[in-house]
Amino acid sequence: MDEGSFASLVDFDSYWHPDALKESDKFCTDDVSQLHHYKDAGYFQNIPPIYADLGELVAGQKLGRETPEERTMACNLGLAMDDMAVAPLIYQKAIENGIGTWLPL
Repeated sequence: MDEGSFASLVDFDSYWHPDALKESDKFCTDDVSQLHHYKDAGYFQNIPPIYADLGELVAGQKLGRETPEERTMACNLGLAMDDMAVAPLIYQKAIENGIGTWLPL
């Protein structure tokens, strides 16, 4: 991972290469106990130590990125929650930058 990168594990059983995982400075999840449950079941065997859960970050109990160089990674198993948190930010950035494509529903 490049310095300052953010990565999100978005496919339940096909996640980042162990070498990339080791480069993460802060590895976070939305639900620590759920991640441990799946790790005990044989998934997510190469993840780094968990730095924080999403609630701790949102509540300011733990800091997110502290330097521009930090590499952060999230493994949010409640993917709808991840989408709800990230989608408005992506939409706002697209509006600010005048980019994107409207798709018919």
